[in-house]
Amino acid sequence: MSDAERFDAYYAGSRGRLLVLAFALTGDLPASRGAVRDSFIAAWHHWPKIKRFDDPDAWLRSHVWSHAQRRHTARIWHRDRKLDPEVRATLDALAKLPVVSRKALLLDQLTSVSRQETAREVGVTLHDVEKRLETAAARFASQRKIPPSDVRSQLERLGEHCGHQRWPRATIIRRAGSTRRRTHALAGAGLVVAGLVLSGFVVVDGHGVHPTLAAAGDRLQSVPTSRTEAGQEPPASVVITPSSMVSKAQLGRAVHGRSWRITGTDPQQGTTFPCQRSANADPKATTALVRNFTARHVKGKPQLAVVQTMELSADEAAARAGFAAANRWFARCSVPRMQLLAVRRIQRLGDDAQQYVLRSWARPEATFVLGVARTGRINTLTLTRTSGTHPPDLAGNLRLLVSAVDDLCGSTPGGHCSALPQAVAMPVPPAGSPRMMLSELDLPPAARVHRPWVGTTPKQAVQNVAATGCDRSSFRGHGWRHAATRSFLVPGGHLAASFGITETTGRLPVARAKSFVEKVRGRLASCSHRELGTKVFRLARGPAWAAWRVRTQVSDKETVTFFMGIVRSGGAVAQVGFVPDGVHTMTTRQFVALVRRAGERLMAMPE
Repeated sequence: MSDAERFDAYYAGSRGRLLVLAFALTGDLPASRGAVRDSFIAAWHHWPKIKRFDDPDAWLRSHVWSHAQRRHTARIWHRDRKLDPEVRATLDALAKLPVVSRKALLLDQLTSVSRQETAREVGVTLHDVEKRLETAAARFASQRKIPPSDVRSQLERLGEHCGHQRWPRATIIRRAGSTRRRTHALAGAGLVVAGLVLSGFVVVDGHGVHPTLAAAGDRLQSVPTSRTEAGQEPPASVVITPSSMVSKAQLGRAVHGRSWRITGTDPQQGTTFPCQRSANADPKATTALVRNFTARHVKGKPQLAVVQTMELSADEAAARAGFAAANRWFARCSVPRMQLLAVRRIQRLGDDAQQYVLRSWARPEATFVLGVARTGRINTLTLTRTSGTHPPDLAGNLRLLVSAVDDLCGSTPGGHCSALPQAVAMPVPPAGSPRMMLSELDLPPAARVHRPWVGTTPKQAVQNVAATGCDRSSFRGHGWRHAATRSFLVPGGHLAASFGITETTGRLPVARAKSFVEKVRGRLASCSHRELGTKVFRLARGPAWAAWRVRTQVSDKETVTFFMGIVRSGGAVAQVGFVPDGVHTMTTRQFVALVRRAGERLMAMPE
């Protein structure tokens, strides 16, 4: 099947469902229809890229919603006298929801998009999207005066109102898309020519140097040949040079309040980053550079250091593989006493970009923010190291990564640049074995414990070692699948035999998993009344998780403290327990974060 035939079939099959989503978001049918039409024109413009996507709808939805929101007039459906009263009431109820919650509800009810994909698409965390969905569905049902089970059917009725629309033929859409592509190419060429004409008078590069032919010699080692065929890559002789890297001035603008100096620019990367597993992310990279910066020490402030690396791959496929390899370094770090604090996806920066926050609890303690970005055939990594446990400068590292990408994207092997980049929290990528359970990388240190956590081999959950005397919950019996348990200990730490972290996981049908979690919550809530000498303190809770501290007096002189949390992701459930040892404990915030991380890990559990 040709590209045109594939596009025509996709256009015919998907325009109706995209129209319903836009209409449900805005209530403006003409604006929604125009948004769908224009988005398909843009889709044909970018069809060589879009046709490779697993879910082209995700790309189209973003454009359709954006176009529809820009065009429509608020509550325009009130002027449409022919509008069915039921449809009008549904639109009124939707309009009372925040836009993000409205989008999440529509994706959840009118598409087959998963909760995790919904979170990515609307730009919030999985925990936040689940909370928003629960609230949005309840508010919508209350406004429409219907039971929650009828929410989907009410939204699906909007499709009846959107039916029988007149659409432009696919050939017209493709012709407009081709015209758009040519127009963009001509405009780009015009800008390049104008830039070259003006640069001799007013332009300086990022290092303050006027771009003469002599100055360009450091950046361009050879003149790339013209592309003779569509999609043909430039020759591998194109290289990147030190002048392509971030300068002191750029770093000063990215990371404020410090005086910086370059301590070295080297042609070999080596093991520059924490958790780095090989000299280069792409072992066959044609060029690799690393630049180190240090900041002048300021009394009362943490010591800072910055590193930037660049790799030029032979083609985009190799660069994509290198980007994935670099991400695995940090997502699956095996360095003892290293903790993965957060992961963020950077939208609208290069072709791919992510940011990691790692903390080393080994002395001397330090926090690392690592940005990983790909533009075309080039991967660039930025590291910001902050000594001690001071809060990391995520915004500074992001500004630095933007500067690095924008320095590279306009070159021959470069790809996309930045366009109002935004960092969005995302679930941590799978790591460890099994991927559905916590790993050493997730664990905070216990106070005054200077040795690393070591996990036992996971085994079948014959006994739930994470349960408390209050709940006595079991992951055995009818319906449980993938039930496993493991413990984390500190060998050689001279701690009590009971000290450690335990986790038990398993999967039930979703309705039974919800009931299981609620039963555990209920047992903890009533435990103080049922068990003499036991006090239960709820530390925190969310729609699908909760954490408690349980204290049981076993004698006149001895009290045992136990932290326990339970979390659910769909039908997957995890129970986490921690037994401290006197002064060797963790903070409430650390334990709550650990329970929520267990929930993120559950997303990797097989069905």
